[in-house]
Amino acid sequence: MPKPPVTLEHRALGRRPTGVSILGLGTRRLAAAGQQGTIRLVREAIDGGVGLLEVAPEYGDGRTERWIGLALRDGYRERVQLLWQCCAHLRDYKTAMLQFEATLGHLKTDRVEFWSFHEVIYDNDPDWIYDHGGLDAAQEAREQGRVRDIAFHGEKSPHIALKLLARGFAWDAVLMPLNPFDASFRSFEKQVLPEVVRRGAAVIGTKALAGGAIPAGKVLKAEDALRYAWSLPVSSVLVGCDTPAVLKRTLKGAASFKAFHAGEMDAMRQKARVTAGDGRHERYKTTQEQDGAAGLAAHGFAPSG
Repeated sequence: MPKPPVTLEHRALGRRPTGVSILGLGTRRLAAAGQQGTIRLVREAIDGGVGLLEVAPEYGDGRTERWIGLALRDGYRERVQLLWQCCAHLRDYKTAMLQFEATLGHLKTDRVEFWSFHEVIYDNDPDWIYDHGGLDAAQEAREQGRVRDIAFHGEKSPHIALKLLARGFAWDAVLMPLNPFDASFRSFEKQVLPEVVRRGAAVIGTKALAGGAIPAGKVLKAEDALRYAWSLPVSSVLVGCDTPAVLKRTLKGAASFKAFHAGEMDAMRQKARVTAGDGRHERYKTTQEQDGAAGLAAHGFAPSG
């Protein structure tokens, strides 16, 4: 049986009054935890107050979604909002809908709260989403009552996100990397976040630890980087927690969160700026090392590594 719920700070989702916890669980690395480890981590996260869960067909070659489906039994599904990453990288209608149906089956649910286009990181992705039918698929699923909000996720370059926003669709949420290094290099915080807020959409932060560069580089502390991201005008921040110890520390930070004041935020940016300017800490922006194999193939690139 589910444990008594813990409450983390909740914030509005852009134009929607529905609240969401400031901490969301990213599941990209959960495959390494195995089936039982994934079930345990997902349930401990929800019991700890996490109300947003990211899922994607690519994670663990589909195994992770199935394991998460097992974790969501016994009343856990009703306690969490699901953010589904659509991994149809040709952005076509048919593949997107096939993936969506498969995901619903894996998760044993009839709906997801978010349909998000995953890895919008190529310059022609905005055109493909419109021209290949992917956006039509998302809107159809929403009209059917199987999707509530439509979003996109991109971590490569602000200009790609801005290009997609400029096409005019009223996106409900945008996922973007937000951390102190980002403020000084191809900055989503400076270029994309204000535009998303202006349009009334929700901001969901990613890469708060710069893809592992924090604290590996010893420039910043992980707890400070997370506090930095939560101090921005975000609804939630997705954090990958692949072990119980990491989850416990992250939940503790979320439960005790107090926003940095403006001077503290500037001090964090200045501390990061010393080495941030060449992108060495944000390799997801400057290399293909963290780009998914399916997306690379769809755009004619050989797998990285």
